[in-house]
Amino acid sequence: MILPEGVKAVWDLGKAFRQATPTRERVCINGLWRWQPAGEAADRVPEGGWGYFKVPGSWPGITSYIQKDTQTLFRHPSWQDLDARSVTAAWYQREIEIPADWQGRRITFSTEYLNSHATVFVDGQKVGEVLFPGGEADITSACRPGQKHVLSLHVKALPLSDVVAIFSDTGAPRRGRGSVARRGLCGDAFLVSSPAGPRISSFRVSTSVRKWQIAFEAALDNLQTDTTYRLRARISKDRAAVKEVLSDPFTTADLSGGRFSFGEGWKPDRLWDVHTPQNAYDVQLALLDADGAELDLSHPERFGFREFWIEGKDFYLNGSRFYSFVVPVDNALFGTAWATYDAARESLLRLKSWGVNTVYTHNYGCQPGSHLGYAEILRAADDVGMLVAFSQPHVGHYQWDAADAAETNGYAAHAAYYVRMAGNHPSVVMYSMNHNSLGYGGYSNPDLIDGLHNEVGEVGPRVHDGAKRGLLVQSIVEGLDPTRVVYHHSSGTLGTMHTINLYLNFTPIQEVSDWFEHWSSEGVKPLLLCEYDTPYDLDWTMYRGWYKGERSFGSAPVPWEFCVGEWNAQFLGDQAFQLTEKDKANLRWEAEQWRTKDVWYRWDYPYPPVGVSSLGHADKNQVRSMYITDNWHAFRTWGVSAFSEFGYGHFWSLRDGADEGRKDFAVDWDGLQRPGFSPDYIAQAYRRMDMTNDPGDWVAGRAALALYRNNMPLLAYIAGKPERFTSKDHNFLPGETFRKQLIIINNSRETVEA
Repeated sequence: MILPEGVKAVWDLGKAFRQATPTRERVCINGLWRWQPAGEAADRVPEGGWGYFKVPGSWPGITSYIQKDTQTLFRHPSWQDLDARSVTAAWYQREIEIPADWQGRRITFSTEYLNSHATVFVDGQKVGEVLFPGGEADITSACRPGQKHVLSLHVKALPLSDVVAIFSDTGAPRRGRGSVARRGLCGDAFLVSSPAGPRISSFRVSTSVRKWQIAFEAALDNLQTDTTYRLRARISKDRAAVKEVLSDPFTTADLSGGRFSFGEGWKPDRLWDVHTPQNAYDVQLALLDADGAELDLSHPERFGFREFWIEGKDFYLNGSRFYSFVVPVDNALFGTAWATYDAARESLLRLKSWGVNTVYTHNYGCQPGSHLGYAEILRAADDVGMLVAFSQPHVGHYQWDAADAAETNGYAAHAAYYVRMAGNHPSVVMYSMNHNSLGYGGYSNPDLIDGLHNEVGEVGPRVHDGAKRGLLVQSIVEGLDPTRVVYHHSSGTLGTMHTINLYLNFTPIQEVSDWFEHWSSEGVKPLLLCEYDTPYDLDWTMYRGWYKGERSFGSAPVPWEFCVGEWNAQFLGDQAFQLTEKDKANLRWEAEQWRTKDVWYRWDYPYPPVGVSSLGHADKNQVRSMYITDNWHAFRTWGVSAFSEFGYGHFWSLRDGADEGRKDFAVDWDGLQRPGFSPDYIAQAYRRMDMTNDPGDWVAGRAALALYRNNMPLLAYIAGKPERFTSKDHNFLPGETFRKQLIIINNSRETVEA
């Protein structure tokens, strides 16, 4: 097909991103590739019918309220009317040129994140496969250095059950059916050369502030038995040498699982922290022979000297207590326009502007299609100083019946992939797992939040099989990476923390402020409020998650009854009943539904009753601000380890006249062969202050202003008497002595002088 004017597919080695050392090189082959829908069979590469689509990117057609298409599919006339939502397999193709100096090296095709299975062809001949979540295929035998070849991929969007079947049995049938929301090559693609002989496949840097040590663990391939080797690490800052660490001599007999570790003491001048993200270093690892000659030299990797750990019920970062305010990061779920480095950096900076210092990746599981590649987002977190809890696979998505399930069901292999993605990013300090599946009734009971009581209300370990299996997969991840904290999202007391999703509806403000008194005095583990919002937007209804014995939430078909005025009246009095014409229209519509229907959806109303533009929004924000002001003082004074504001997106609204139209991006077609996503446009977007529009387009409501006042690192307020700091005593007789106190909190990580 003929591409539109100005659009071109550039497959030029001279214009590609290249990263080289004397022994290895990688060439980015992102860009505009040939593309066409395919059947399930991968027998022969098609000769015609090619359109074009960018790599990396998710095939268009499947969208949701947050997931949006942002890349153009250039269609061939033979499939011009294709319904892209139905595509479960597709062909990719482009020309590649193998650098002449790759002679004698191992050559691979590598993809950072794949949904879900790729059969790899070179010049029409099948040479290998790559399986979700990502990896490489050896194409050495089909390539000739100094020559050009045609690389073709047959990619199938397989659900996790099929991926696990292939993992367990390479002869298993490829059914190619199931729900995969983000399909195709969803991470960077590279051609990679490395030594054909002994080589470094990956390495991890571990730093300890408590011991003032640095350690390196290298995965090594193709070492010769009874041959002596050494490893050398060279650390630099802004290309200036800082430190060199040399291992003792070793042989294959000294390896553990194909890995070798070494290190030594080091107390650097600068630590990476949320307020000093510029304090990062680069390190290169070299594999040496017995005479000191380099057999392999890795690419430089960025790391930060820092240590995050748990001590009692507190988090510590670099030797001082760290209080976390955490929200989800959604960039890898929204689409390619939000998963770029620049977009992720902007999102994280906006979150930091009102006190967020930690994010967790918002894919509550790691099935195929659950997210786009995270490489650019994690790099942005490193650079802005934002801690990250990185999602690990969900225990409930795998089969555990077999005696050897932990070795054969795919969980460990997939967890190892996410450990590699976390890599040496200093921002990633925790792994989250098993989201919303291992909790229990009563886990938010304030008298049982302490890290001691289990799901039956007794002091002791968890007793149910689900919790035990959760601890099993925790041990798998800890075995892969013992340097990071692992926790179970909203699982009560389990493993390292007590974690909950806490939605207390309209529990009185004072009662909420005292909710964590028991934990503060008796708790033995950190408390993490994974999701917290009191009150939440849907709380202004009469629905509380259950209807006729079935549990659902905001998308439920139920007899909705919105009572914004009724709920707000307890705080705002008559102001709560100053109805607009839109309010009246909604109430009349709702009354008609009660007369004529059994159930309906909340989005059926004439005007949106929830969300950032919902009716009664200003009053709801005023009520939220009252909760935030009082509760934040208490939570921070109780020393809550980590808490959240899950509904913050409703606290800012777009100014009148803000641009909500289509945005087209200028595309440098000659410069696409570099890491990262390249969006073409934003036609639709879920509008939220950290994700869309210019910062000046967002107007802070009362709840947002309450966050600015009470959620920043420095906080001072007048509190009650020392033995009851949350008290609000205010009626005193003449001559009576009363006591108040000034509480000052500094979570800035720096000494502050008045």
